[in-house]
Amino acid sequence: MAASSATLSPPRRLAVLGFLASILGFMTFTYYDNSASLVSMDETLSQRQLTSEWIQRHPQRGVSVWARNNFRPLSTAPGEREIVLFWHLPKSGGSTAKSIYRCMDQTIASRLNPTVSRTEEEDLIAFEPYGERGGKFVNVDMTTKSGMLRAERLGLVASGKVDILFAMDPSFAGEHLFDEQHKGRILCLFRHPIERLESKFYYLQKADWEKTYRPQWENMSILEWATSQNKESNVMVKNLAGLGFHDTATKVELRVAMRTIEKRFVVGLTDKMQESIRRFNIVMNVDLTAPRNQQCMRRFFGHGNLKTNSNSHPKLEPGSPAWDVLAQENALDIQLYEYILLLFDQQRELINSYATSINDYNF
Repeated sequence: MAASSATLSPPRRLAVLGFLASILGFMTFTYYDNSASLVSMDETLSQRQLTSEWIQRHPQRGVSVWARNNFRPLSTAPGEREIVLFWHLPKSGGSTAKSIYRCMDQTIASRLNPTVSRTEEEDLIAFEPYGERGGKFVNVDMTTKSGMLRAERLGLVASGKVDILFAMDPSFAGEHLFDEQHKGRILCLFRHPIERLESKFYYLQKADWEKTYRPQWENMSILEWATSQNKESNVMVKNLAGLGFHDTATKVELRVAMRTIEKRFVVGLTDKMQESIRRFNIVMNVDLTAPRNQQCMRRFFGHGNLKTNSNSHPKLEPGSPAWDVLAQENALDIQLYEYILLLFDQQRELINSYATSINDYNF
């Protein structure tokens, strides 16, 4: 009879476990629909990272704990009604997505103008702050941690009063607003990190209505800004791995980010907005046979020109000095974005398989 693991001496058991851990660290295969994972281990990771830091911190194949515990895997088709967390990456199309779902009469949790927000009230309410201009919102502020903690105390997700939450900090929102009894779905529109940063530079020097308005940037070149003023470095990887803004991300956190997006995120692309929204509609079970929803899709996509919160500006050329400075500071985010491009292609068939009576209306 073959020896069982129980008969192995402690040193031999440790050796076997260490060997298996190193193999799992180099390559893990997971499946959406009997298909192998796209993730392969970067050879620069040390054996010490693989066997201690990586394995101990992320025993469940690298998906961040908040996402693994509180959100449904892509291998599970959406139910009749699931609350959606939309990770709003600035200058990546999140405001446009919010406008689309406001038009479709989805109840939104985000941030409202303080004059109409009603966040001072003790009870959680869904209301229409803009009257005939439309849009249903919940009286919470998803842009601050204190606002999200208030939403947690009020039981936002469990209340059933919201359809989609827009948040810029997915790990904090995911950890505090969802739980194993109230699991959600995660969506995001992604944009190339350098294009997103250059858009931010030009936008905030003019956007005097934003809290982060930076008029002093108007007299700077983008190279000067990239060299001396830009503080962003690999923010996507840091957010997904639960790091703070000023923390340093490594290849280990990159792998966490890749695995988290692969297993939990429905990914969209800013430069493929219509196809991305089509997929989001399927996941959210939006009824596109309803005249109102058809009208909303025509409004945003029906004439060949997507209506967006865009700001025309000069484009950086890859290889230019400013591009290279930003690329060096955001190398992990660029690798993550390139991986997201692969996932976007891979997910098409999967998302289509969710559809039952769907939503393939031609505009």
